[in-house]
Amino acid sequence: MKNFKAGTYISQGSFKSFVPNEINRIWQIDDPEVIGLLSKADRQLGRLDMYSEYIPNLDLLSECM
Repeated sequence: MKNFKAGTYISQGSFKSFVPNEINRIWQIDDPEVIGLLSKADRQLGRLDMYSEYIPNLDLLSECM
C-alpha cells in the first residue's frame, strides 16, 4: 500500500481533472498493525449488525445519527 497511487491529474484546457485508478484489484497488506485494525473493525461491524435485530426502525435510527 505504500506505493498506492489513487490516480492522476490530466490537463483539459484551462483546468485539470482527476482520473482515479481502478480499485478492483488484489490488495496486498503486509503491515500487521493494519491487519489488526481491519480485524477489529470487522468484529465491531459484526456487533453492530447483531444489535440491529433489536431495533424496530433502523431508518429512524440512521436519521438521528
